[in-house]
Amino acid sequence: MQKNMLHISDLWNPAGALTVCRLLIAVGFPFLTHSPRVALTAYLIAIGTDLADGSIARKMGQDSHTGAVLDGWVDKILHINGAWSMAIHGYMPAWWMWMWFSREVIQWAMFLTIVGDFTTGSVQVQTTSWWGRATATVLFSAFVCTLLGATAIAWPLTLATGAVGTISGLHYLKRHLDDRKRFD
Repeated sequence: MQKNMLHISDLWNPAGALTVCRLLIAVGFPFLTHSPRVALTAYLIAIGTDLADGSIARKMGQDSHTGAVLDGWVDKILHINGAWSMAIHGYMPAWWMWMWFSREVIQWAMFLTIVGDFTTGSVQVQTTSWWGRATATVLFSAFVCTLLGATAIAWPLTLATGAVGTISGLHYLKRHLDDRKRFD
């Protein structure tokens, strides 16, 4: 297994600053959902930082394993905080979160081995799959439609997120298990 250490110093660059800004929005999102317009604006800014950080890091030659790991976790924090706060404020039924995060529910099967990898500093480089990008795109659409109050559109998008997310989660789980066999 390739050793990939995480270093906080890898975030002291423009791309890292964007990721940290997204983390602040993600943590603060529950305090913004009192107003759908404010929440939508914050969400779109956060998504903008997500689209920009990786590209800026690569363009400036500052891409890092730490940045890639943090990027994925911050995205999850943003969406989970956003979803539960929208459910609490009545924008959507709480059970939609099972659909929105079907990929993550399946990925929990990898949790113990990933924690072990973190403790030894041997975190494998993770790349996004086509299914992962498709899940993120449909989730984004469902999230925005929910904030806009367009539940008639958000409902089928929620079902689509559940279906595509399940396929994505199974794909990531299989890839993880295959990688573990290869490196053990």
